[in-house]
Amino acid sequence: MIIRLLVIIALLLGGTVQTSAQPAPPVSVADALAAHFAEDAASHVRDLADLYSKRGLSAPKMKQATVADVARYLAAQRDDDSPGYPEGTAVLFYSHRGDQLAIYLIGTGGIIAYHETDITPAELRIAASFYRQDLAVDGLDRSRAPLWTGTDAPPAEPVVTASKANRNTPIDQILLPPDIRKALLGVRHLVIVANGLIATNPFAAFPLTGRELLIDRMSITVSAGLFDLDQMIRPWTGLDEYVDPLVVGDPLVPASPDWKVPRLPGAASEARMLADRVAAEALIGEAATKTAVLARMRSARMLYFAAHGVSDPRAPLTGGFLMLSGPSPDQAFLTAGEVQQMSLRANLVVLSACQSGLGFNHDGGVIGLARSFQKAGVPRVVMSLWSVSDEATLYLMDHFQLQAMANVPAEALRLAMLDTRKKYPDPALWAAFTLFGTPR
Repeated sequence: MIIRLLVIIALLLGGTVQTSAQPAPPVSVADALAAHFAEDAASHVRDLADLYSKRGLSAPKMKQATVADVARYLAAQRDDDSPGYPEGTAVLFYSHRGDQLAIYLIGTGGIIAYHETDITPAELRIAASFYRQDLAVDGLDRSRAPLWTGTDAPPAEPVVTASKANRNTPIDQILLPPDIRKALLGVRHLVIVANGLIATNPFAAFPLTGRELLIDRMSITVSAGLFDLDQMIRPWTGLDEYVDPLVVGDPLVPASPDWKVPRLPGAASEARMLADRVAAEALIGEAATKTAVLARMRSARMLYFAAHGVSDPRAPLTGGFLMLSGPSPDQAFLTAGEVQQMSLRANLVVLSACQSGLGFNHDGGVIGLARSFQKAGVPRVVMSLWSVSDEATLYLMDHFQLQAMANVPAEALRLAMLDTRKKYPDPALWAAFTLFGTPR
């Protein structure tokens, strides 16, 4: 890593470098960075294969990704009825190997910007924890999320405390250093490819300039991997996607000695609002049974869950689930493991639920509900990174529903966040949601 960094520094200062004692053609900055990206992409491919193995799935058929591949994916005008990327799309790829974090910003012309810094995984986790602490989102978790009351409780997250004066670099400055931020000024649609710890940060709320946040300039999506950039997906057709959706709101969760589950009246209102808007039948309260949901899931073009979600990193496929209605928890909870084995035709899943974007953080991403829906065939998943305010979520989802009738979901979510921020300026109330997929 030290040699690699010295080579890059030499290139940036002098433009070319001789990498051995033997005479050799000079290596350009672009060629050197492309070679380093290929190394990091190879590790990324191995991480994805390991993640798929942990999920009990066959690995994606992905060839070695290069800078040229990514640039070509972004620029391609597809002829398979799958939409291409809109103008101004770029990929922000993070590779964290050992104590080195490499950041690549790639557009249709290749690498736009590159940054490398020394930071350990522990330091990265602490910085992310401080950010959540400052937003006070864990307080929302405690007051609104389902509370486990069983005997086999998951280990408590370590409490991170320190004065602001003693803190290291904030997470937004680590993940978006000045040279990367400057290069992002020309981006309109950003696709983030990163491991689970990095991908579950609320990039929408990160500062871009002294007066603007990222969300002011660009839509932001999180992709499962470089492999997804070239996948064929069904076009988004706006209002037509709302024909006969599956809409679920505030299921009546069965009583259990293991769970204390608060009701979500705002979720019921949210589901009714969408159902009334598109003349659909919503499953509300005790009608939102797992049996009724499964009967409609496979045929619906849109799946909309305004319900409680639970994430357990110890067992992400069985301990990550949506809480539905039913006679018992076993007959009511829809697990991530069950979802990923389905074949779904939906173009969008909205998980307007607590912690639906979390799970087991892996170098290849996150094992949890959101990715399970994608593995079941859904190309776009709106998910949450923490337990969200009932009132603010109702407002945000109202605007998202309307915006998605005329815009692709990535841009619809951006516009809905901007509207919500005007009424609820606190990022804890509008920045929890992100789109898992690509801006198409």
